[in-house]
Amino acid sequence: MSLEELSKKIEKEYQEYLSNLTSAEKARHLKEIQEFDNSMNKFWDEEYPKMSLEEKKKYWLAGTHKGMRTQGEALGDEYSEFSKKWYDFAKKHEPNFDEIFDSVTKNLGFEFDWEEYNKRIKK
Repeated sequence: MSLEELSKKIEKEYQEYLSNLTSAEKARHLKEIQEFDNSMNKFWDEEYPKMSLEEKKKYWLAGTHKGMRTQGEALGDEYSEFSKKWYDFAKKHEPNFDEIFDSVTKNLGFEFDWEEYNKRIKK
């Protein structure tokens, strides 16, 4: 199953889940999602900019390692976590992302496939 097919399946199941909730349950669920979004925005707007360069490298290393491992186990494609949308998000929040990510890839514990990565982030 491709990542796109999986995304469509998840969205369909989520919509089915929402349709089975009572009005009160749906309101509570949507409130929780909004609170999560607010906390993520707070992280990117307030906390991340205060991190040192080393803390930012550790942040991206941990996220990249976990993401590639999870995608590899779930889909058999470690590089499926990378996309143009992902890259644009990273660059929006970290202007020096390319430099940081170069350092990150050298510390993943395996040889990073830059050709595959570049193919994914340009789509």
